[in-house]
Formats: sequence, structure tokens, C-alpha cells
Amino acid sequence: MKRLILLAGILLTTNTILAQTETEKKAITNAYNTSKIDALKKRLEASNKTIEKEIVDYITAHNIERKYKDENGTLFQIKYILDGKPVYVSTDNAAEAISTRTNFLHNGGGLGLNLEGQNMHVATWDGGPTLSTHQEFLDDATVPSSRVTTPDSSASNGESNHSTHVSGTIVAKGTQAAAKGMAPQATLTSFDWDNDSLEALDQATTNGLLLSNHSYGIPVSVNGSQNAPTWMMGNYNSEAVAWDEVAYNAPYYLMVASAGNDGSNTYTGGTANNYDKLTTNKNSKNNLVVANANNPLINPNGSGQMLNLFINTSSSQGPSDDGRVKPDITADGTDVYSPISSTNASYDSYTGTSMSAPNTTGTLLLLQQYYNQLNGRYMKSSSLKGLVCHTADDNGSSPGPDPIFGWGLLNAKVSAEAIEQDATDGAAKIFESTLTPSQTFTTQVTILDGEKLSATLCWTDPAGTAKDNQINSTTPALVNDLDLRITDASNTAYLPWKLQLSNIQGVAVKGDNIVDNIERVDINNAPAGTYTITISHKGALTNGLQDYSLIVTGKSLSSTLSTDQFETANNLSLWPNPANETLNYSFKSVSEGKVKISLIDIQGREVFTKESIDNTPLIDGQLDLSGYSKGLYFFSIQQGTSTINKKVIIK
Repeated sequence: MKRLILLAGILLTTNTILAQTETEKKAITNAYNTSKIDALKKRLEASNKTIEKEIVDYITAHNIERKYKDENGTLFQIKYILDGKPVYVSTDNAAEAISTRTNFLHNGGGLGLNLEGQNMHVATWDGGPTLSTHQEFLDDATVPSSRVTTPDSSASNGESNHSTHVSGTIVAKGTQAAAKGMAPQATLTSFDWDNDSLEALDQATTNGLLLSNHSYGIPVSVNGSQNAPTWMMGNYNSEAVAWDEVAYNAPYYLMVASAGNDGSNTYTGGTANNYDKLTTNKNSKNNLVVANANNPLINPNGSGQMLNLFINTSSSQGPSDDGRVKPDITADGTDVYSPISSTNASYDSYTGTSMSAPNTTGTLLLLQQYYNQLNGRYMKSSSLKGLVCHTADDNGSSPGPDPIFGWGLLNAKVSAEAIEQDATDGAAKIFESTLTPSQTFTTQVTILDGEKLSATLCWTDPAGTAKDNQINSTTPALVNDLDLRITDASNTAYLPWKLQLSNIQGVAVKGDNIVDNIERVDINNAPAGTYTITISHKGALTNGLQDYSLIVTGKSLSSTLSTDQFETANNLSLWPNPANETLNYSFKSVSEGKVKISLIDIQGREVFTKESIDNTPLIDGQLDLSGYSKGLYFFSIQQGTSTINKKVIIK
């Protein structure tokens, strides 16, 4: 009851609660490994210098421009020199708050949350700088100042119209009501697309950046001719690897990318006719790739129910060559009205995944804001990605994911309701934990008869091996292969969805998924009873552990699964941390079952273990650390079906 009262107080005072304070940003960045980040920055810098030299040498030798605009005003810029030919990157152009149900979160929205991105921050990388002086970006002070900053504003020949439109879709305040963005009170930093992964890593690890938008990519075709080499489509190449490295080293940061607009273009040599059109970072494992819906119809009665869903024919199709679900999700990017840079009061309507991506980015920023208000912390990117894929509306033609819509249409209303249900110990659980070698995590949930039980497992996977120049390689890019299963009282196992790589045009099936780092199990019309959710892994775990997120929903779900409940309610204390010679621990027992305490090193080895059947309500003690090497360890507590792992540093 105390938590319910607290929640009500929060909802009544939403406009006065600060988010993403300097303290919170520091809490995010302090969780990151500085030495690994510095090493990654050096690798990215070296790669960028090599690519830059190749481009400069080519344009000098051939006397051509590095950038140009076509007759439609679309910006093209040389991204790589491959096989002696230039490969171009371009912007992905070809009423969305209602279609994604983001309007339910806004001031006056149906959920009463009044979320508009207050004190939240987001970034965009695009073909040029955003027009920061546009009336849609000015705050409401007596002497207005812009909520948009442009560190790369000196970039020449930039596509400011496109960048301004994208930024407006995220943060336009609604001077013209039809142009109101998803997070109209948030601040935004606008970068050009040069050195994007390196700059994003820096922003995530120094400023605590949670989300960024990337509405550009390497198109399959340019002006009727093939632009990308055939091997690049669906390929987990070095750029996809680089973005996965960024995500793995900054686990609270989520990169949102447009799927591209090659839906109607064709080429020879793909995995299936009219599929396999995603290039470079659209094939990363740890980002969120967004397809473009064609003005979905939402019931106007206030329920937020989706009545129909069609894809825009320009939206690029997946999947990745190894059969991963890409794109991940769909949002409305058709005829989106937003500011452009012609003047400080100019607007236009654009269509493309360039518009569906910022629609998604702004919406996800509000979900992070809401989660922070209820929990005092932000979700890891795996939780945020898992949540929106878990709650997306299926396109209805066939159950499960597909390589056109991904997991379905973004539904901010249901996502926000899940966040609230989790905070009030209701019918949803959002759980973050760590799996160690050979560990199996289990928890039980109870539902009533005839309900749908769904569980989604998502994790930020270590970067895999680049496959540049390999055509249609089916070798999984997945490094740590986690598994999600649900079993009922009769021990019947329910398996996750997966695509059929041998039949891409076919429907998704259920089985052992060895390629995706997001797994979802759905049980429709589940009989009443208790179900066991199990998370395990195959083979060895690279880096000796794997953080993961678990999202569970059911109409009358009953569960003790809660990171906050087990950690906070048990008053787990570890001190000092970092530690030198000794580590003290203290926590309250939640059951009469025995307790196992372990200290696990970075290779996943148990260097200390102790089992106790002491049924006293308070269990405490002290570990002697004098014999252990310096570095990162995990203090692990197992009691009943619950496990918690907490990081410990020995100095």
C-alpha cells in the first residue's frame, strides 16, 4: 500500500520532478568501464582515419564532389570506398503521436501522466545541422533560447531541412499543433553523421546519453543503380560490429536507426526475392531498427486499440543474413508534418523511415522518463528495447515477428501501463539481472484461466565477428546464446518465436532460437495455474557473465519477480565498495530456504562460496579479500528461486 500511495503522489507532481539530473548522469557513466571505453575510442578513431584517407584519395584522383543533392533535395555523401568504387550514405526519406499512442502520455493524455520530456535529453546524428532557431525549438522564457544545440553546425553542404524535420519530430513544442513532437519539452543535441559511432560513444559515456536517432544509411540503390555491394545487404559488417561495441560498453544507451527506404527496389543475390535490404548498422544486434507504417488506424474511442496496420511500400525489409528479426519494430513515418530549415517558421510533410525512427526515439525518451519517476533510476537499453518489442501490436496477418514489421507497431500506452504495473507490483514485471557461467535462473508466476502470458528476454550481446565481403552468411552473429523457456505444471515447455531462415516469406515458428538476442514466449489462453520461467545459456559466456532483462505480463499476473523487491526490501548492503581487505554484507531473509553466498570473478569462477540454513531474519558477515586479485567481482545471493548479483570492486 505504501508504494501505491507513493505512486499516486508521483503522478500528481509529474511536472515538478526532475529527470536526468547531473547526479543521475554521473550514476550512469560511473557504471561504465573507462579503460575499455578508451580502448574502443582509439580503435574507432583509427578506423575513421583509414576510411577518411581512402575517401580523400579517391575524390582527389577522380575529381568528384564528396557530397551532392539529387533533384529531390536528398543528400548523398561518400561513406566508403569499396572495391575501388564509392558507396554513398543518404538520408532515409521517401498525426504519428496518435498511431504510436504517445499522445496518451502527453499533458492531458488519457493516462494522466503529463510526460513531455521535461528535463530529458536526446541526440540526433544526421546529414547536417538542425536549424536551432526555429520557433518550434525555442523555450517559453521571457527571452526565449533554443532547446537545440548544434556542435557540428559548421558542416558544409549539410541537409538542414532533413535534420530539422527529424529533430522536430522528436522535440518540436507544437507552436503549430500538427507539428508537435513526441517529447516537446526535451532538449536535443544535433550532430552531423561524420564520426557518428565515436561521437555517440563519447556522449553516452561522458554525458549519460540514453537515446539517439539515426535517420540515414547506405541505400541499396541510388538513381536506379545499385549503390551497396551485394554482400552488404543483411551483412553483419564492421560498422554493425562497431555499433554493438558502443552499446555493450554503454549498456544504458540505445541507438535508434531507420530501416531505410528500399522497399520497392530490387537487386540480384539476396537471401529471398524482395527481402534482405538492410545495410551496415541496421544489422547490429543491440540497436532498435524501425520500419515505416502507412498511417495506421487507431480507434478514436480512447482505448488506443489498433484497428489496422499496413506497411509503407518504401520501407526496407529484413531480415539479417543469419535470420535475426530486423527491423525490430514499426512506427508511423508517412506524411509526417514537422519543421524544416527554410525559415524559422517553415514546415513540410515528409515520408520515410527517417520519420518513423524519430517518432520512436521521442516516444522511448518518455518511457525512460516515466520509469525514472517511478523507480528513481533508468532502464538499461535491453529493458527498454525488450519492453517496446514485448508490447508492440502485431500486424495481425500472422502471429509472431516478421522481417517487414519486426515485432509490430510501437504502442507507448501499453508500454507505460507495464511500467506502472511493475512499479505497483501489478500485472507486469520488468527485471534486470546477470547470468553467470552454468547458472540457471528460474522464477514462478501464477495466472487465471484463459489469459495470455508473455515473457520477453533481451540482452546487450558482446560484438560478434565482422563478415565483410561474405555473401548471405548464415553464421550467427550472436555471441552469448541465452535461452528463455516457460513450463507449466505438467512440465510442458513453451518455446520462443524465431524466423525461418529457409523460408523467409513464411510465418514465424516456435523453437530454439540461436540467433536473436531478444526472445519472446507467448502462451495464448493459458490454463490457470503456476508457470515456471527459466533463463539459461548455451556454451561459455564471453566475458564471464551476461546482463539481461526480463519482461513478463499477464492480465492477473501474480509473481514475486522484482529486482527492487529482492534488493531493496531485503536491505542488501555491501560496504566498503570498492573494497580493500574486507567486504561486509548484510541483508534480510525473505524465506526459510537456505541461502548461498558466492563471490564470482570476471571469468565466472566461484572464488568463495558459503551456504547457510540460518533462518534468522538478518544474515550478515564479512569476507576476507586479502587473498584475491584486484578487479571486478560479483557478490551473488541465491535464496529460493531468487538470485541477485551485485558488482564489487577489489582495489
